Formats: sequence, structure tokens, C-alpha cells
Amino acid sequence: MKSRIMLALVAALAPAALSAQSNADLQKQIEQLKIQLKAIEEKAAAVQTVEERLVKVETKAASSNINWGGDLRTRFESSEWHFNPYQQFMGFIQNPGPGPATGMPMPVTQQVQAQDWSNSTQWSTRLRLRMGMTINEHAKIMGRLTMYKIHGGADVPTFNGSPNTVQNSFNSAKVPGTDVLRVERASLVYDFPVGVLSIGRQNTSDGPPFEVKDGGERQATPQALAVNAMVDGIGFKFHLDNLGFPENTLLGLCYGVGYESGFGGGGSSKTSAAVVGFNFSGATMANPANASMQVNSIGSLKDSTVLGAMFDMPLLFQIGESIQSANFYLGFNRMGNLTDIPYGATNNFPVPATPGMGGMPATQFVTATNNLGSIDQWTATWKHKPTDNFTYFASFGSITTHPNGKQSQYGAYWDFPTVMPTGYPSGPNYLLTGFGGLLGDATKSQTANAYYLGMRWDPTETLGLGLEFNHGSPRWWTYSPAAGELTEKLGTRGDVWEAYAHWQFAKNAALRVGHLNYKYSTAFSGWHIAPMAMENFDLAKNPMLQYAFPATVKSTYVSLEVKF
Repeated sequence: MKSRIMLALVAALAPAALSAQSNADLQKQIEQLKIQLKAIEEKAAAVQTVEERLVKVETKAASSNINWGGDLRTRFESSEWHFNPYQQFMGFIQNPGPGPATGMPMPVTQQVQAQDWSNSTQWSTRLRLRMGMTINEHAKIMGRLTMYKIHGGADVPTFNGSPNTVQNSFNSAKVPGTDVLRVERASLVYDFPVGVLSIGRQNTSDGPPFEVKDGGERQATPQALAVNAMVDGIGFKFHLDNLGFPENTLLGLCYGVGYESGFGGGGSSKTSAAVVGFNFSGATMANPANASMQVNSIGSLKDSTVLGAMFDMPLLFQIGESIQSANFYLGFNRMGNLTDIPYGATNNFPVPATPGMGGMPATQFVTATNNLGSIDQWTATWKHKPTDNFTYFASFGSITTHPNGKQSQYGAYWDFPTVMPTGYPSGPNYLLTGFGGLLGDATKSQTANAYYLGMRWDPTETLGLGLEFNHGSPRWWTYSPAAGELTEKLGTRGDVWEAYAHWQFAKNAALRVGHLNYKYSTAFSGWHIAPMAMENFDLAKNPMLQYAFPATVKSTYVSLEVKF
């Protein structure tokens, strides 16, 4: 009986016990779920925190991997230009005779007296951003972006007789233009045990000894007297230390393209056409404006190339008790298949608008019309720092041309009858006068030379005083369309003096005051082409010129320069 009662009691209490046990288990499961949910939330928060940290780290690493720097220059300049008397070439008319030459072309010129031009107030701003990015222990990317603009100036400068007012890829970042940041340098540099490889837009601007005036370190490979332009290509510099040469001695080879004649470059098709001047066959004294636009077929051009070699040897030696440093640079460049004009934009070029004689459009594009041959160029520079506060340099250059018999197609034309007297040309579109061949001679080799001297004395840590002089012979030409000046001084045929004072009044900030004095002996400075022998363009002998070329230029400047 007692057993039955116990069984009945157990049976009666069993659901309640089970229910109590289930509630306890459920509560326990809920608590476990809360713990698991909290753990998941903590893990999610941890993941988010890690991701945020990674983003910050990666961003910091990326920004730290790119090293930025540069300089800003604001410059005030006042200049005076003097032009000697010259004969302005206006075109051709038919010779009224008498004689068998009746109807033949006769040049028309007008005498232009001496003139003085001035621009007393001109401001410009130049911003250069320098960047470097390390890819690994052997490879890096180097670049420089440049904006250079005259305050209120035109995007395309007015043609003034100098090639640096023909805008093209060689000088786009070196002459005043727009407020656009242009790529002056952009190259991949890879350091091998035997040397350094560079591919891209090379460091070919502001080379030695320009760093003396700038008061900084060397900025480019080629010497300034040889090349100071933007050049795309490939280069390799061999380390010569292991051969017994002084430490950091280099032997470099480079190859670049100066003008791309095919698709993607100045050319748009195998054979195209361009406006190259005027045909004066219909022009007479009574109707000089009958001259018609001359359009020529242009095609089958070859790429212009630059093949160069350089030797760079730094020296450290002792004279008495003084430890001195010096650098010796030797360079050679072969400019192959040079064209007359690269693809670019101009204002009033090549034939200015003339009342009664027609004229070219104000803004236009020009392009290469012929390959004219090759030029060999040798340069050597010695830079010596005998004391901590004094540096001097001497740079020398020479060129030799190898013309191929062709001339530029730009110029003045005449349509001759098919049958002409003996000794006279015949046939249509005969080029009477134009931009000519290499150094004014399309068939014979010519030579020229130049030298560039300078010194800088720093009497205090913040003040530098400098003096420079360069001279170019009547046929001198260098691959240097511009150097951050309004007129290119190292391409001058004649003499240029420059004196300056450089005062660093604060950290990374300086004031520069200087004066430039150009004295040109021969027209067409900076050009590798001329209509005829350069002896015909002596500025002191009333030459016949298609456009005015200055005899002297005097420029005083003040610039604020900040480095960052």
C-alpha cells in the first residue's frame, strides 16, 4: 500500500518536476545564447576595428610611400628689346620687264628702321611638383609636374622669331603657357648591380651646371648646353666604380624619340597636306593680294630620334690643406632624321598677316614637312668647388651637321610655266624662299661651337652672388628650346651676360634679383634651319628677314622662390 502511495505521489509530482527542469534548462540556454550573441557582436566589432585600422595603415603606408616636394616661383620682370634696321620680306610680284625675264618673280621688300619694344611690367608663376614612389628595394618611380604661366597671358604665346614660341611636347613645361600641370618628368628607375635603367619621360631638363645658379643639387643627366627639353625614351647608366674609377662614376647610354611621324604623333596618315605659305604667281604690283594659300602634300616622314652617351665622374682631391670637390661631364648626342618643325601650335606663324598681302590665320597648327638630316653634338663641362662658399664652371659645345639635301617646305612659292628659258626653273609649286635646310645649307656639312662660363660666391650662409656668360657662334644650335626664361639664353648666337643675387631670408624661402643682357650677332637663334647661309643674316648689316629678330634684349627680374 505504501509503495502504491509513493508511486502515485511520484506520478503526480513528475510533470511539475519536469516543468521546473525545463524552465531551468531554457533559462540556461537563453543565457548561453546571450553569451554567444555578445561574443558574435564583439567579434564583429573587432573585425570592423581591424578593418578600420588596416584602412588607416594602408592609407598611411601609401601616402608615406609617395614622397612629395617641389618649388613655387613668382617672378616680376621688366624687359627692353632693340631691333636693328632690316629689310622686311613681303613676298614676290611679277617682274614687269623688259627682257626675257618678264613675268619672272621679283622679291618685294620694305625697309624697316630701328625699333625699341618694352614691357615694363610682367608677372609669371611657375609651380613644380616633384614626386617619388618606392616600389621595392630596386625600383622606384620619379616624376615632376610643372605649371608655368604669365599673369593674363595667352595660352599660345605670340610668335616672336624664337622657336620657344612654337608650343610642342619638347618645351610644353618650360615656356609660359597655360595653368595646366604638364608632365615634365615621369620615369621608372630600376637599380641593377651593374647600373641603373630608366624608362619613360627622362630627366633631361635643367641639367648641369644649372644647379650652381639654383643653389641646389644636380637635377638632370644631360648637360644644359646640350639638351634642356622633354624627351621620351630609355636610358641605362653603368656603374664604373668596380673598374677603378672614383665612386659614383657613370657611363650612360640613352635613346629617345623627338618626333613621332606616324599614328599617335604629329602625323595622322601616311600622306597628308598642310598649309606651308603663299604662292605669289598671280601677284603683281597692282594686285599684290592675288597671292594664294599654298598647300603641299606631306608624307613618308621618318621619326626624329636622339641617341646619346654621357660620362659623369665626380672627383674629391686635396690641394695643400684644402679638400676640394669637382665634376667632369662629357656628352655626345646624335639627333637623327631631324624635321624642320615639330608638331605644335603658334600665333602669327609662319607668315604674319600683312595689309594688302593676305596673311595666315592668327592661331594655327604647324607640323613637320621634311626630314633634313642629322646633327652630331659634343659637350664637356668642368665644375669645381675649391672652397665651401665658391663654385665655378666652364662648359663647351660643338656641333656638326649631316644634311640630306632636303629643305623645309614652309616658305614662298611660284608656279613657273612648263617651258622656260635655259637657266630658269620650270614646273608648278617651285619653292623660291623658305625656312631652308640644316644651318642654312641643305647639301654641305656645317660646324658651330659655344661656351658657357659662370661662378657663384656665397659670402654668408644665406646670400649668394653669381655671374654667368655664354657665347654662341653664328651657326650655333642646341637642343634647348627653353630654360624657364622668356628667351632661351644657351641657344643664343652672340653673347649673354647674367648677374644675380640670391638671398635666403627664411627656411626654404628666397628672393632672387638678376639682370640678363642679350646681344645677338645673327638672326634665327635657337633654330637649326635657315633660308640660306647664316652670313646673310648678320643683324648689323641690314639683312632681309621674313620677321623681326632682336639685336639686344635687356631684362631685369625679381623672383620669390619657395621650396617645399
